Amino acid sequence: MSTATVNTLAELVRNDKPRRTRRTQEKPDTVTTRFFMGDSGEGSISLTQEFASEVEAQLESLKLNRPYYTLESWRAVADLSNGSIAVQKRAASSRT
Repeated sequence: MSTATVNTLAELVRNDKPRRTRRTQEKPDTVTTRFFMGDSGEGSISLTQEFASEVEAQLESLKLNRPYYTLESWRAVADLSNGSIAVQKRAASSRT
């Protein structure tokens, strides 16, 4: 006959190693995406109607059988903190 050992849950979970914590991540820039219907010409696009959400743009695209366009706005910023120039992209305001 064999015997079984019963351990409590606390004994099984106990870990003598120090817990590793997550590093705090920098908060990413919040980018506002804008949605448009547009007319495409020869090599150019004319954005005609803006929508409040992507769902609205998708529905209009489906009705008209035309593509919709998304627009994100970014700004280049020079970072001189390390003694050399590094170009970073930052989110621009949504209506710039």
